[in-house]
Amino acid sequence: MSTPLRGVRVLDLTRLLPGNYAAYLLGALGAEVIKIEDPGAGDYMREVGLIVDGQSASHHNVNRAKRSVVIDLKRPEGVEVFLRLVDTADVVIDSFRSGVLDRLGIGESVLRARRPSLVVASISGYGASGPLSGIAAHDINAMAFAGVQERLVGPDGGSFAIEVPFADQIGGGLIPAMGVMALLVQARATGEGGWLDCSLAEGVAVLPSPLSADVLAGAPMPPKTHTTGGNRAHYRVYELLDGQVAVGAFESQFWVGVCEVFGLDDLKDAQWDDSRRVEAIDRLTATFAALTRDEVAELIEGRDCCVSLVNSYEQMFASPHAQARGLVRPAVDVPINVLAPPFRINGSIPPETIGAPRQGQHTVEVLAERGFTGAEIESLLDDKVVAERGANA
Repeated sequence: MSTPLRGVRVLDLTRLLPGNYAAYLLGALGAEVIKIEDPGAGDYMREVGLIVDGQSASHHNVNRAKRSVVIDLKRPEGVEVFLRLVDTADVVIDSFRSGVLDRLGIGESVLRARRPSLVVASISGYGASGPLSGIAAHDINAMAFAGVQERLVGPDGGSFAIEVPFADQIGGGLIPAMGVMALLVQARATGEGGWLDCSLAEGVAVLPSPLSADVLAGAPMPPKTHTTGGNRAHYRVYELLDGQVAVGAFESQFWVGVCEVFGLDDLKDAQWDDSRRVEAIDRLTATFAALTRDEVAELIEGRDCCVSLVNSYEQMFASPHAQARGLVRPAVDVPINVLAPPFRINGSIPPETIGAPRQGQHTVEVLAERGFTGAEIESLLDDKVVAERGANA
């Protein structure tokens, strides 16, 4: 299929999930993504979690559709190699702390002075300015800063770390990818690229929600509740005999539907009635506590009431909906399933292209494509300025 970013060239300097996911999304949309790695450990995403064929399942998910080149950017010769790659690139993405690329001599101002149409995306924990700029951060740190971690309350009243890295995925993946595509449109129209400054913390700190909107408007912070609960019966997670169910009946017609489906007609007028809030929660709690997942599934079948079973990843992947939508599919190079891109173009998901690379697997290939002569490549390899697969172990 024709992919919209075909012909766009991306240099990916990222590690771990933030940035890697953004670059993968661009690759899934058709961009040519060259992963630039150091001659040491490279991207240690290869070591996170289950290892399949010498590389982690996470690496196979977020680094496929890329080729890998090893360059020693701490050496002047390596910087020159990188700058020659920049000469034919459209996008550079990095996930270093603020200031790292400047110290290497390849900061945003240097890159865009050399190639004005270049789009540079810098992804860091807290952004390139402000008191926290330059401070190391991972997902949990960003969630803590953003006010989100504080709202995650366990049964004992304390907070807990969520296993799904939302700040990495949003602030380090989806938002940078969106910004890069916007600046690519500008570059195509004007010849001028731009610099995108993204942070994990801001990716979740400025996500709109009724809670943050009310606080900004002067309302006091409401009391925290157990993470499986909520302040209202119509927006809450309830326990079943063999799992959980989520009720998201925010609109009145959905709440009425919940009451009808589960035989609670006398609660139809209690949705926003503070005097009946506890009663409504207790009634639904008792109703769901006597039901199984299968029983709830049968009751809500064909009913428009915003009630959903709470799935594990295994249950979600195996669900008829996930299979019908093609949310997972086989990797092209290893015997595992991987996540499909989260979009369709003209009704079709972009196809798999190449698998996740070994460190430096494509160094010689990419340099040759970019005009380096055989003699230059041999010299760079001999001097260990660049490395190919196996040479940098």
